[in-house]
Amino acid sequence: MNLVLSLGYLHLHQAAAKKYTEAVYAGDSETAISMIYLSEQDKKEAGLPKMLSGKIKAEIAHRKEFAVKNGGIKEISVGEPKYDNDKKFADVSVTVTFKKSEKPKEEHIRLIKTDDGWKLKI
Repeated sequence: MNLVLSLGYLHLHQAAAKKYTEAVYAGDSETAISMIYLSEQDKKEAGLPKMLSGKIKAEIAHRKEFAVKNGGIKEISVGEPKYDNDKKFADVSVTVTFKKSEKPKEEHIRLIKTDDGWKLKI
């Protein structure tokens, strides 16, 4: 039973990292932003959520443009997560390969376990 739980647990990290990466390169800022963790304190800080949203949307537009210039995404592969001691945080490496580029783009995504699943920790 522990093996099954461990495999399911691992899969959730990979799925979250891949979904976020797909959304970013597709220009889907709504999905990407929904996957970003903000603490209750961050949400209450005047102007912070709006400022972050604006910066994230600009970065997503830039990455979508990059993907389009390189023929779109060919493949997204997700590595094994590296956890902190209590498995509340996970670092996941993501490799994005584009159709018209021989050089893949390596990214590292830091995730945090929340009541709503795994979210991107910025």
